Amino acid sequence: MSPRPAYRAYLCLLITATLLYAAYHLVPGPDLGVATVPARIPQPGYVREDFGGWAPGTREKVKDAQLVNGLLYDPYARSPAPARVEVDHVFPLAAAWDLGAAAWPREKKLAFANDPLNLVATDRALNQAKSDLLPADWLPPAGRCDYALRLAAVARKYQLPLPARDYQAMRHQCRFDFIVQRR
Repeated sequence: MSPRPAYRAYLCLLITATLLYAAYHLVPGPDLGVATVPARIPQPGYVREDFGGWAPGTREKVKDAQLVNGLLYDPYARSPAPARVEVDHVFPLAAAWDLGAAAWPREKKLAFANDPLNLVATDRALNQAKSDLLPADWLPPAGRCDYALRLAAVARKYQLPLPARDYQAMRHQCRFDFIVQRR
């Protein structure tokens, strides 16, 4: 028996794997409709309190909105949330400051900091790991396309640009979105 059929099967498998690998890494993903800037440049003077703190009841409303059958659902982990939960700003306040919020009036900063679109209840450890990072440096362990789409929605709503490398990381998370037809 000739080894040719086995060699051909191996070659077809290798070509298929190479094409899949290339598609996975080269398909950019959808246009998210967000303006970009070359990089995030830290702006002096950031103080979290400039965003006014939490409006009464905001954190409780966020947690209530994420209840599923009596359990708090964590969109970053796509599972029930653990006991230690914090409310995260999807678009971090410090990043917003660096990307234009430093010039906003106090009322707009307060609205941004308490906007339900920009808030999710998540595991304390995930929130702490994220800190003020954007998608090129941090992504949730699950629901990455949903996270990218939500961050883009916040950026559009508040007309905040995103650094180009973060925008590309976000597009990459949704590169096969057309398969599941989310939009």
